Amino acid sequence: MKAIVIEGFGDPAATIQLKELPDPPAPAPGEVTVEMLVLNINPSDLLQIQGLYGVSKPPLPFIPGGEAVGRIAAIGDGVSGLAVGDIVSPMILNCWVERVNIKAHLAMKLPADIDLLQASMIKGNPATAEALLMDQVKLQPGDWLMQNAANSAVGTFLVKLAAERGINTLNIVRRDSAVEGVREAGGTAVTADALDDARAFRKTARELTGGAPIKLALDAIGGGATAVLANALADGGTIVNYGLLSGEQCRIDAQHLIFRKVTLKGFWLIHWFTDAGRERVAATYASVARGMAAGTLTTPVAEVIPFEEAKRAMAAAGEGGRTGKVLMVTKAYSG
Repeated sequence: MKAIVIEGFGDPAATIQLKELPDPPAPAPGEVTVEMLVLNINPSDLLQIQGLYGVSKPPLPFIPGGEAVGRIAAIGDGVSGLAVGDIVSPMILNCWVERVNIKAHLAMKLPADIDLLQASMIKGNPATAEALLMDQVKLQPGDWLMQNAANSAVGTFLVKLAAERGINTLNIVRRDSAVEGVREAGGTAVTADALDDARAFRKTARELTGGAPIKLALDAIGGGATAVLANALADGGTIVNYGLLSGEQCRIDAQHLIFRKVTLKGFWLIHWFTDAGRERVAATYASVARGMAAGTLTTPVAEVIPFEEAKRAMAAAGEGGRTGKVLMVTKAYSG
């Protein structure tokens, strides 16, 4: 079987190696064999391959890939609730492989009729959007939040989920061409103006919200973008940073923290799995899966690339200005 193996950190398109590895053995008791179908490429995967993600670098060599969808190919003794042929999301962090054995409880069963391309994106972005929206600050219908990178996969999911709940969103994008897409997704207000000028954006935010207080700011960029959000946030508001797309650490003036009682906190989905509890996690994914199956919670797909062309997929995923996600498909995927 083929797998992407990382033996040294660096540019993903140049660093990854597509290697032949032995097929996994028959699953042990309590395990299942998952045959991967569609593999998602997230910014966190690219950062991990560069050695820039998390507190420490993973030990070399390793198989990356935090998200995929697959099919149960074999079942070990003692496994219940799963059958050969079931579509599952593997809750593991080494998904970029054609087949893998995992503990049965880590195979999250999905609806049989779910779109496989969309299902490959179920674990990270929609759950992140739900947790950012509902588990950070108690928001009521009519309240305002703001987010940057609003045309990203997480941002688009969040816009749709907020609109369903009657929560207003002020959405910041980097280019004018992205504005309309966020509006169509349900964004209350969208702007590509004054993104690097905190004082100017504060004025823009007041105009777009009618002066309503913004209680929550979601930051995927870091660097100076954090300061821009802080300046437009209501006193006592909360900024949640969940990404560093700028490659820079968050910058925020101490006056916001000391005198305006602004809170800056971080979010990582891995911690949410533990903190939210099994029932909350299960309910979240069940809701997202229903939305995907119904076609109401979907993410645009820019390109679908064969697993054998993984280097090209890495290059495509690293390009800016895309209108959707880049996915890889294995030979087992039939479309």
